Amino acid sequence: MNFGVKEFSICLQRTPGSDGFMTWGSEVTADYKEKSYARANVVGKHHWVTRMHNVSFGKSPLNDNYANVPCTGGGCAAIIDSGTSLIAAPGLALQQLSTQIEPIMEDCSNMHLLPTLHFIIDGTELTLPPEAYVMRVTGEIVEADSIWDILWFKPKVRKVNMCMPAFMQMDMHSQHGPVWILGMPFFRYYHTTFDREQKAMHFALAGPSCSAHPFKSNASDKALIAFNAGASKGPMDIDVHQIVPPTLSSMI
Repeated sequence: MNFGVKEFSICLQRTPGSDGFMTWGSEVTADYKEKSYARANVVGKHHWVTRMHNVSFGKSPLNDNYANVPCTGGGCAAIIDSGTSLIAAPGLALQQLSTQIEPIMEDCSNMHLLPTLHFIIDGTELTLPPEAYVMRVTGEIVEADSIWDILWFKPKVRKVNMCMPAFMQMDMHSQHGPVWILGMPFFRYYHTTFDREQKAMHFALAGPSCSAHPFKSNASDKALIAFNAGASKGPMDIDVHQIVPPTLSSMI
C-alpha cells in the first residue's frame, strides 16, 4: 500500500540524538530537481538500487592503482537504505580500501588527517568526509565463552568507547555486481528523494536542519569543506546496541 505517494524524501541530521525527516510528496518542482539535484536511475525491483563505480579515498580514483579501487570495470550495486546504520560492503572491497587509508586511532586523534571518500553513483561523483565514515562506538558489551557463562556465572562486562570505520562486511552478489549499502551515514550528508514513478533517486546536499541545497557536480574538496563549515567536526557517536544490520531480501 503506497497511499498514493509518488515520491518521498529522507534526511538525517548530523548531531547525535537529533531528529531525522521523512517528507511525503514533492518538495520542489520536477524541473528544479532535474537541474539542481544529482540523479540516479533505479535498477532494482525490490530495493532502491543504483549503479556505483570507483570507490576510493582521495581525489581522482581513475589515476590510482585499479587493483586497490573497488567497483571498477562492471561496477557494483548500491542500495540506498536509511534503515541500515552503517555502510555495508564486501569483505574484499574493505580490504582494498584499507590499503588507501592510515589506521583510524581509537581516540579519533587523527581524523583531521583522513581523506574524503569518493564514489561514482550512476555517473555522478559523490563524496563523504571523515565525519561521515568514522564512528565513535560507546556502550557496554558482554564477554562470554558460552551461554552457560551468562546463565550461571557472572559474565565480564566491558565498556566500549573507541573510534573505528563506520563500515560492516556484507558479502552479497547480484546481476549488477557486488552489493553495497549506503546507510545512515549517507543520509546525514545527502537529502535523498525517492521517485516511485520515474524509478529514480535525486540527491541534494543536506544543510542545517536537513534543508536541501543544490548539488554541484565535481565540487572540490575545499568547496565541500566550506559548505560543511558549520557542522560538527567529530565522529558519529553510536551506541553499540543501536547498530542496525542490513535486512534484505535475496533479490534486489
